[in-house]
Amino acid sequence: MKICKQFAFICIAAGLLIVGWGTSAKAQSGHFSAKSLGLGGSGTAYLDTYHANFVNPANLMLNADTKPSTSIGLLGGVSATAGGPLMNISVYNRHFTTGDVVAHEAIDEWFGSAMGNSRAMGMEVDVIPLAASWRGDKMAFSLAFRNRALFSGSVNRGFSEVLLTGISQERFSDPQPLNFSSKGVAFSELSAGLSYQLLELPTLLGIGENVKLFAGVAPKYLIPHYTSSIDFNSTLQVTKNEVIHDFSYTFSSVGELTTQFEDYYQARQDPNFDGEIGDFVDPDGASFTETQGTGFGVDLGGTLEMDLAGPIRGAFSWIEGDKTLRVGLSITDIGSITYDNNADQFSADETFSWDGIDVEDGLSDNFADSVRKEIYQNYAPSESNEITEKLPTKLNFGAQLQAGKLGFAFDIQKGMYETGMNSPRLALGFGAEYKLFDVIPLRAGYRTGGLTSSSITFGTGIELRNFEFTVAGLTVPNSENRGSGMGGAWSGLVIRF
Repeated sequence: MKICKQFAFICIAAGLLIVGWGTSAKAQSGHFSAKSLGLGGSGTAYLDTYHANFVNPANLMLNADTKPSTSIGLLGGVSATAGGPLMNISVYNRHFTTGDVVAHEAIDEWFGSAMGNSRAMGMEVDVIPLAASWRGDKMAFSLAFRNRALFSGSVNRGFSEVLLTGISQERFSDPQPLNFSSKGVAFSELSAGLSYQLLELPTLLGIGENVKLFAGVAPKYLIPHYTSSIDFNSTLQVTKNEVIHDFSYTFSSVGELTTQFEDYYQARQDPNFDGEIGDFVDPDGASFTETQGTGFGVDLGGTLEMDLAGPIRGAFSWIEGDKTLRVGLSITDIGSITYDNNADQFSADETFSWDGIDVEDGLSDNFADSVRKEIYQNYAPSESNEITEKLPTKLNFGAQLQAGKLGFAFDIQKGMYETGMNSPRLALGFGAEYKLFDVIPLRAGYRTGGLTSSSITFGTGIELRNFEFTVAGLTVPNSENRGSGMGGAWSGLVIRF
């Protein structure tokens, strides 16, 4: 069965070749500032200035008593996060760094026993080159330009087993699934935020004073730059005399990359064609900045703010200073993007049966080339002329208590779609902050749920009334259950006046 193992690597190489040409590992969903990431990824109830556009636009009206009315961000925020069950660092270290690899044991821990079990990962990148916000007595405005990228991918156990151990009749006597998928998108957005004070009450049920309710909306125009994806589904069976790979896949692309895939398809129609896909497909990074379509979206939110009073305020009497509670609710990234600049989908649906070749040292180069070119790259274009991608819609609820120099916050978030780091699995984040000398914020948080294992976060920097320069990080201490994760955020240069 040595020959079968080499055949398996040809299958995988062909699939990965398609992924390599068809997908870019760029990404983003959701939004973190240096403060919100440092506080466990919270922010729905307190993230203000132009950052509020992307988390809860109602918060544009917050902090009128502590921050100047105008904020400008020059490279006004950078964040990146990555992780997921596929990035299981604990399993990798235990099985692949000791020099004594037992592949089946590693795969059992990584994927579980069922061949169809899959593991996913995501990555997000978010850059705000320029943004500004202004706050008045009853109303606030903001304008922010943001560059975003999102990546997600998954692999099932069967696919991973072939990669690590090859194929055998024992493991694949019955048809077993070999699947993987990958998607990458990149786009820019111009967001205009509006927040308005709906009402103001002097008291609320004896527990609050100076009660204010804010509502906000932030419509955004989306500028798509790039997208590609592949969805590969197959079954593999090994009988005593035959290997049967029944597979289908669909991949998509836009712009010049689509033309290159179509040129390769046309060239292959010549019976005497002897070229390779690499002769035709040569992605140009510069083309990823072109406008490839259009899209629209909106973020919506509301925030209730009040000073604590009565027995609740008394519970925090040991802390000096004002005690302010905020509660926020928002839904972000409602909308979609349509890529229509030379967009197309390509697909294949075939069965490859092989009854062996009598050679001692494995498959010949000619046979390997034939399998790769004539079988796995035998795709055809569709009649599609546009690709639509949903934004990573997310529902957010959070609260923040500011008591003097101490701040406490928590958020509950639920993604509507699996895009980038967006997950339908509930995520809970909470954190605490202490303002040292009223200048240096010391932040720490904890985040659990969502796509990755539980993580810890931290952050610090310099935060003055008229200037901000802060950083934050996220890491997963134990990736056993749902994989590893990592992230970072930088405030950029923020000036207020």
